[in-house]
Amino acid sequence: MIVQGARIRTLFVFAHPDDDVFITGMMNKYLRSGCRIRAVWLTSGGYFGGQRRREQEIRLATSKLGLSSGDYDLLRLPDLGLITCMDEAASALSAILNNFRPDTVFVTAFEGGHPDHDAANFIVYEAEFRAKLNCHIFEFPLYNGAGSFVTWRWLINAFPPGGPSTYFEPLEDIDINCKYNSMKIYASQWVYMIPARLARSRDFLKSHGELYRPCPPARNHRIPPHNGKLNYERWFNRFMKIKFTDFARAVAAVRTYF
Repeated sequence: MIVQGARIRTLFVFAHPDDDVFITGMMNKYLRSGCRIRAVWLTSGGYFGGQRRREQEIRLATSKLGLSSGDYDLLRLPDLGLITCMDEAASALSAILNNFRPDTVFVTAFEGGHPDHDAANFIVYEAEFRAKLNCHIFEFPLYNGAGSFVTWRWLINAFPPGGPSTYFEPLEDIDINCKYNSMKIYASQWVYMIPARLARSRDFLKSHGELYRPCPPARNHRIPPHNGKLNYERWFNRFMKIKFTDFARAVAAVRTYF
C-alpha cells in the first residue's frame, strides 16, 4: 500500500536509534515515490552510554537515506525512561505534528517487546489528539515475547497473535540495499542487527516486504498487547525493572485521547 504523490506527508516515530532499520526499506520506497518524510527519535538510546556515537549513526543513516538535518528531530528524552516523561513527549510530538501536518504516521508497535517502544506508540496517539489531527496511524513490529518455546519465546519482526490485519510492502533491490546499509551503519547495535537481518531474507523482502498494520482508533494501552508474560518482563527485567503495571499506570496519568 505505497502512497503516491509529493503532497503526501508521512511521519515516522522511533523510540531509539536503530528502530528505523525495521522499516527503512519502506521509508526509501516512500521517498522514491515523491512522498514528504519526517522522522522523530524520542531518545538517543544512551542508557548504557555511547549517546554521541548513536546520534552520529542517526546522522549517517538519515544522510544515506536522503534526509537533511531539517527532516528529522531528536528529542533526547531518557532512554529506558519514556514512561516517566510521556506527557512531555506527547507535547513535543504534538508540536511537530502541527508543524508537519502528516497524512500518515508510522510508529513502533504496541507489542510488549520494550517499554520504550510501547510508550512511543501511546505517545503518538496522545500527540495526535492534542494536535487535533486525524492521521492514518500504522505500527511496525520489532520484537516481542509471543514466540514459541523453540525460539525461547522471542518473536522478531512479527506481530503477536491477534489484532488488526497485517499488510506487507514489497521492496525492490534499491530499498533492500538501503535497509541492509542502515543495519551496517548502526554498528554499535550489531548484536540486534544480526537477528533483525536474519529474520527477513532478501527473497522474502522482495516477494512479501516489510510488514505493518493499522492501529485501532480507540486502543486501550492499559491492557497488555498479548497474553502471557511480556518480553521486557521476562528477559530485560533484571536491569529494566519495569512491569506492565508501571506502564499502564503511567498511561493513565497522561492519557486524554478518550
